[in-house]
Amino acid sequence: MTKPRLAPEAEAELRDAASWYRERDAEVARRFLREARTVVAAIARKPLRFPVLVEPAMNPPIRRALFPGFPYAIIFLVTDDVIHVLAIAHQHRAPGYWLHRITPP
Repeated sequence: MTKPRLAPEAEAELRDAASWYRERDAEVARRFLREARTVVAAIARKPLRFPVLVEPAMNPPIRRALFPGFPYAIIFLVTDDVIHVLAIAHQHRAPGYWLHRITPP
């Protein structure tokens, strides 16, 4: 499997979240970024081990990987051996706000 490709919006979400944490506590921001790298690496190793989101039901299925210790998840899908990261989503944000980022094959 290849390295996950972050949508520009997902990259911005990661930067914004890290910045938010950094404004409050630099060490927490560093932990957040370490967790992000760890989760992305786990997705790269075995993307299909992560749970499929039931809503919306799509093909290929959309999957979610949680950040331990933080209210964030990486929302992604796998097509033709490419991992597409759609969002670095805060768990209290409106569900499915990232759906418009899915492009048809």
